Amino acid sequence: MTVRLAAMLAGMLALAGCASSPPIQPVDTRAALAENWLLEGRLGVRTGEQSLSGSIRWQHQVEADDLLLISPLGQGVARIVRDKSGVMLEVPNEPVRRASDVESLTQTVLGYGLPISGLTWWVQARPAPGRAFESTRDRSTRFEQIRQDGWVINYLQYADDRPTLPRKMTVTREGLEIRLVVDTWKLE
Repeated sequence: MTVRLAAMLAGMLALAGCASSPPIQPVDTRAALAENWLLEGRLGVRTGEQSLSGSIRWQHQVEADDLLLISPLGQGVARIVRDKSGVMLEVPNEPVRRASDVESLTQTVLGYGLPISGLTWWVQARPAPGRAFESTRDRSTRFEQIRQDGWVINYLQYADDRPTLPRKMTVTREGLEIRLVVDTWKLE
């Protein structure tokens, strides 16, 4: 009787184990990328010398970007606009600065280049096209990490309502860490 009871318990435990761990459903990572989008969230930037935080409002279109960086007190601290003519950086009480690309402009003004051309893709959990990259994926086939152009992009959490879009991510390179938490995605 004890052998039979042990066999029944073993069978029940095996069935219970199967019932409690549903199979992982892969996420369709081939979903079309949005050409135009708006993201709003929180941003933290840390260098060896300083740490800054605030909010971000980024309106992206195929031919243009408009990034507004906002202090924790709600004041605009910087605005970056990219269009066909180049890039413009506005900072309160300073002259407007212009350059041909965001990376060189932010390198000159801030002392570090912000990788906006890559971030346009990375915030959508995609490597920038036409450039070499390495990556790892989670069990749902979403990116956990992308390494591209000397940057390491870690995806810490995906949005509940849009499982192919990141909610929390970090972008790091040589003494610079950018943390992004997306509160709102609007795709067009």
